[in-house]
Amino acid sequence: MLAVSPVVASFLLAEWLLFTGAGSFTGLLGFIGVAIIPILGGIFPVLLLVASRRKGERIPEKVYKFLGNPVLLVGIYVLFLASIFLHGLVIWTDPLERACAMLVGVMVLVLTFTMRGTFARRTVVELRDDEGDDGGRAYFSVIAAGNPTESDVRLSYPEGEQRHEVANGEVPAFASLRQATFKPVSGPATLKVWAHKVTPEGDSEGLVGFLNVRQGDEIRRFDLKLSRGQVELPVVPGDYEVEITLSQADDEKPGGSFDIGGG
Repeated sequence: MLAVSPVVASFLLAEWLLFTGAGSFTGLLGFIGVAIIPILGGIFPVLLLVASRRKGERIPEKVYKFLGNPVLLVGIYVLFLASIFLHGLVIWTDPLERACAMLVGVMVLVLTFTMRGTFARRTVVELRDDEGDDGGRAYFSVIAAGNPTESDVRLSYPEGEQRHEVANGEVPAFASLRQATFKPVSGPATLKVWAHKVTPEGDSEGLVGFLNVRQGDEIRRFDLKLSRGQVELPVVPGDYEVEITLSQADDEKPGGSFDIGGG
């Protein structure tokens, strides 16, 4: 409700001015442009970019690092926010319009403050069975705060184990994979595990299996089927281990209680 309130308020005010004859058509367009365009064209893109760079699950083929420069992002945010306040304090003379501009500017600040958790850095461990990629291939990746991060990766099969020290790679013979274990370096305080398969139609479905997150003497267990393959949880500073056990390789369900999973 808070996010859409500036748009709703501007629309209602524009309609009121139209029906009462207090404003012209061009005046309405100008008012909506001043109140809405800075939000949609400058403020929201900055917030989306910051959130995606810190919590992203995938890394694009081309990444323009200069776009994530804090000075550039803060400058764009302040420029568009200042344009709203300038109309409310200096440019506009109508008291109602000035009050609305000030209200929209304050709402943007409040919205940004309430979204601060969205900008927290996150580590994403992904295990993906891509059934639609060249007849079926599987991959793994570890991304921390939007950057590929090398991790100790162990892939366990009935005939043995493979070890890798990489940020991402292909999983050979996924059909016989019993377990995938990741040891990311200590970093962001939030961990997301995403174990899923991509169907030939492009849909994402959670893998059936169990997730163990070990940190110190604590072990947290999750049923990936109940959480649809996605689990997000906080982790304290220090090393931890992510262990994904696929049910396709187990005849019995592991004992003990399981959390449904978060996120």
